[in-house]
Amino acid sequence: MKRIIPFLLFIVVALAGCEKFEFSPNQKFHQNTPENLNAINIARLQSSAGDDTVRFIVSGDPQRAYNQAEDFVAAINKLKGIDFVVVDGDLSDFGLLQEMEWVHEIYGKLVVPYVAVIGNHDLQASGEDIFRRMYGPLNYSFIYGGIKFVCHNTNSREYNFNHAVPDITWLTNEFKAQPGVTAFVGLAHVPPTDPDFDHDLESAYLHAINYSGSTLGSVYAHIDKGTTWYPDDGESPPVYTTNAIGNRECMLIEITHGILHTRTISF
Repeated sequence: MKRIIPFLLFIVVALAGCEKFEFSPNQKFHQNTPENLNAINIARLQSSAGDDTVRFIVSGDPQRAYNQAEDFVAAINKLKGIDFVVVDGDLSDFGLLQEMEWVHEIYGKLVVPYVAVIGNHDLQASGEDIFRRMYGPLNYSFIYGGIKFVCHNTNSREYNFNHAVPDITWLTNEFKAQPGVTAFVGLAHVPPTDPDFDHDLESAYLHAINYSGSTLGSVYAHIDKGTTWYPDDGESPPVYTTNAIGNRECMLIEITHGILHTRTISF
């Protein structure tokens, strides 16, 4: 027994000194885990000089598509006039720290800022805690070029359809008219037409995101294809979904003088 103890101490010290030593897959952070990335990148975005057109890219579901994500970043970096990029949920497949860090390592190579939205897979295991630490709140908003971008959690199934997700009260307040804001855009992962969205909240949700009457549209991912839907026979703002990174497509959105245009980008 006396011989075993020194040996165990040696192993502990050796592992502690090894730079590539991996912790439990369920760990929530380590000393090099980045924090508050959304706030940092939003501040960077808002400090830049824009023009009369807001151009941004919405990408979806990069989990386990790391090679395609690398190609995506390389392609976007070649485009001119892009203001920022959105990762519209599912950075991870299993809610693991390593997955989210891998995606950040790739998206961190973008020449423009990027923000992340919470996806349903990001809520697996310790994913919610990891996302909050790395990126910030699950519901947040920012203003750029007079447009208010409202990023929010629509992953109802992960909360057992408890009628609290999406947060209708919060959304109604965020989509209220306010000084300095000429239009609104919603950004979330699960679209309101999907079975993973709380069907009982669909009507209230569509009303909330157009509360001001100035919403240009809302953009989602999750279903791994690009689509456009006009609720209420076109009386409500359009609902868009972007394709998955693994399918080598994303969505370019341009907003000029209150008009929103979309275009699919293949890479």
